[in-house]
Parts: sequence; C-alpha cells; structure tokens
Amino acid sequence: MNQINTNKKETKKNILKKKEEKIQKESKNIHINVPIGLQSKTRIKCEVCSKEDAEFYCSQCLVHYCQKCEAQVHSSFMKKKHEKFISQDIFIERPESKEINNNRCPKHNRKFNFYCEEEDQLICSTCTENCLDQNHFLLSLNSKSNQIIQKIQIIMKEIQTKEKVNQETLQKSQQNKNKFKQKIQQISQQIERESDLLKQQIEKTKNQQLKLLKTIEIIIEQKFNQIIQNKEKTIQKINQKKTKMQKISKLKTKNQNIELINESKEMINKFKKRKEKEKEKQKFKLSKEIFDPKMNHKNAIKLKNQNQTAWNPSNQFNGRILGQTQYSTGKHKIKIKIDQFPINQTEDNLIRLGVINTENRENFIKNKDFEGSYCFETYWFWNLLQSSKRKKENGKLYEEKYPKNIKLKKNDILEILLDMDQKKIEFKVNENNLGIAWKNLPKSVYFFAYLGYMKINENNQITLI
Repeated sequence: MNQINTNKKETKKNILKKKEEKIQKESKNIHINVPIGLQSKTRIKCEVCSKEDAEFYCSQCLVHYCQKCEAQVHSSFMKKKHEKFISQDIFIERPESKEINNNRCPKHNRKFNFYCEEEDQLICSTCTENCLDQNHFLLSLNSKSNQIIQKIQIIMKEIQTKEKVNQETLQKSQQNKNKFKQKIQQISQQIERESDLLKQQIEKTKNQQLKLLKTIEIIIEQKFNQIIQNKEKTIQKINQKKTKMQKISKLKTKNQNIELINESKEMINKFKKRKEKEKEKQKFKLSKEIFDPKMNHKNAIKLKNQNQTAWNPSNQFNGRILGQTQYSTGKHKIKIKIDQFPINQTEDNLIRLGVINTENRENFIKNKDFEGSYCFETYWFWNLLQSSKRKKENGKLYEEKYPKNIKLKKNDILEILLDMDQKKIEFKVNENNLGIAWKNLPKSVYFFAYLGYMKINENNQITLI
C-alpha cells in the first residue's frame, strides 16, 4: 500500500512539471497591473525560474511566477483563458483596516482559494502542498465562491438539524431505557413473589410427607410388636408340647407309653394326609374341560349338558371323541364321572380314558389307531382298571400296564393328573392315587374318551366334572 501511495504522488508531481513546461513554452509578454493595496513584498520563489521574486499566482495551474516569467506563463493563460492573480504573499492590507476577515487562512493570512474534500475545509495556496502530498481532491474557488460558501452554510445547518434530531432520539432512547428498567424491576418483583409462593408450597409438602413418614413408622412398629407377640405365643405352645412329651416319657407303665405312641402316630398320619391333600390341591388345578363336537369319529358319540356329557347310542362300534384344550405346560387335573357302565357278556363293552399326542389326534379320529395314547382301559368282565400305552416299535404293537385290583361301579370318579412341566401322568380312582403311570410324555397332548359297543338301550355314559 505504501508503494502505491508513493507512486501516485510521483505521478501527480510529474503532471505538475509537465504543465509548467508547457506554460514556459507558450508564455509571452503580458503587462502587470499592481493593485492599490500593495506596500511591501515578501520573498517567494518563482516556480518557473526558482528565484525569490514571485509576484503573481495562477489558480488554475497552481503556479507562482515572477515578472520575468510572466510572458512565458501567460501565453498559456491566453489559450486556456486562465485568470491572473496577484500573489497574496506580497499583498498587505492598509493599517486602517484592523477587522479580521473570515475569508483568510489563519495560518498564512491568505485568502481561501481551494476546498479540500477529504479534510472538509477551505485552504489557501500554501496549504495545497500538504493536500497534494496526501492525494487529496481539491476544488478551486472562483467567482462562485460565495455560492459555495452559502451551500456549505446550508449543509452546516442541515448538520445542525440532524444533530438536534440525534439528540432527540438519544433522549427518547434514554426514556425507553428507563421504561425498560421499570418493566424489568416489575418482572423481578413478580418472580420474587412467585418464588416465595413456591417455597411456601414446598414447605407444606415437606411437612405433609414428614407426617406420613411418622405414621408409617408407627404402623411398622405396631406390626413388628404383633409379630414378636405371635412368636412368643408359638414359643409358649412349643414349650407346652415339650412339657407334654416330658410327661409322656415319665409314664411308668409300658402300656400307657404304647397307647400314647399309637395316638401320636395316628395324629402324625392324619397330619401327613392333610399335607398330602394340600399339596395335591396346590399342585394340580382342575381343568374346565369339555368335549369337542368337531373331533368326533363319524359322529358316533352324542353330547349334551353343554358338551360335558357323552354317551354311545349303540349304533356305532367305535365311539371316539377329543377334548378342546391343549396341554403343553403346567399341572392339570381332569375329573370324569362314570354315569353308566352296564354289565354284559361282550368284550366290546369297553371304556378308555386318557391323553393322546397332538401329532396323532387326527389319525385317532379318522382311523382305529391308538398310537401315542396314554389311557386307562376297563372291561366289564375283568372288574379291574388297566393303564395302556400303545406305540408302533419295529412294526409291532405293545402295551405297558400296571394292573390295579379296583372294581369299577356306577358313579365312580376317575382323575387324570397331568404334570406337563415334568412330562408325567398319574391316575386316581375315588381319590386313591395309583402312582405315576408314565414318564417322558410328548410336548403337548389332548384329552380323549373311547366308548365301546353295547347292546341296545344300554349306554356307556360319562360326564366331565
């Protein structure tokens, strides 16, 4: 940037030198008219011949010149119509006029001949050198200088009006600031009030929670005291039993001891039976099983009582039907009541009750195949209950049995106990558990019933409880 500024200065100086050279070539003899106010001279160098005798100045060419160089300089003036001015450096006012002129430079006491836009000032001829060195833009003041001054005054008035407007805007902004501060104070006061209200609410909730905690502590202490009292009572009962046992041990005769032992055994057995019953109740849940009319072989089995009662009207040899629910997990109990089981002299008077694998249930309904079945079989002439499981192994059928000498009668209740978690099955007759029949049951099973052939008007009938 410094190089660029220096280059500009050099170019302007070169331009001024070229103008001077032109003026010297075109200069001719021009007469000099000295004004009346001239009394003394000041030594100024002539910019043409560089002597200290410059008396005249050209405002257009910006050149001081002497009488010798007047002809050379004003030859260009005539062509370019430049005006000739007496140099103000040699003009001195009369001593009578002591008033200060506002149109003079305060530094050099010369008239203002130029206007600098960058500095926004009126300058004299000597001030131009500094402005030219700084590359400022200059305007010459001719006969229209008064008009320019008036315009400048107008501009100054506008500037003053703008300053007034700015002051008014500043006052308004200050007023707005004060209003804004007032609003901020109001908002802060509201926030403080709301915060106080929130604090009060928080304190109330704290007090309520503390009260609740105290009540809870009191309740817990009461319950704990009750538990301790119950424990003390149980300890007393145990001590009473111990004293009884000590009394029993102190009995002298053996008979009395034996009787007490028998009584204790009976009590223990009763207690065990109760425990077993409670365990069974807890273990197995009674299933709400009903017969599925869709899974009925040739519709041989007739249903009633909302599909809970099934019987064979003796017009079909094989009456096979399935239940609706599928068993894959849990412990389940299925209760069956034997409503009718007439005694006749045929081997086909048969009832089978049990479960079958889900994969084999469709074949069981369509065909006579009992593959994958786990059931009880009861014949009229055997008077005992059999459990059978039929499979195909190496092309042969076989049965697994555990015969129980139990006579079946009308109104007997058969129970099927399914433990699908451990894949076991048990059977009970009139609350008499016959033990585990099979293990390793398939993943899922369905309940089924088989009611065999009978004579006319002698129906095998069962009901799901």
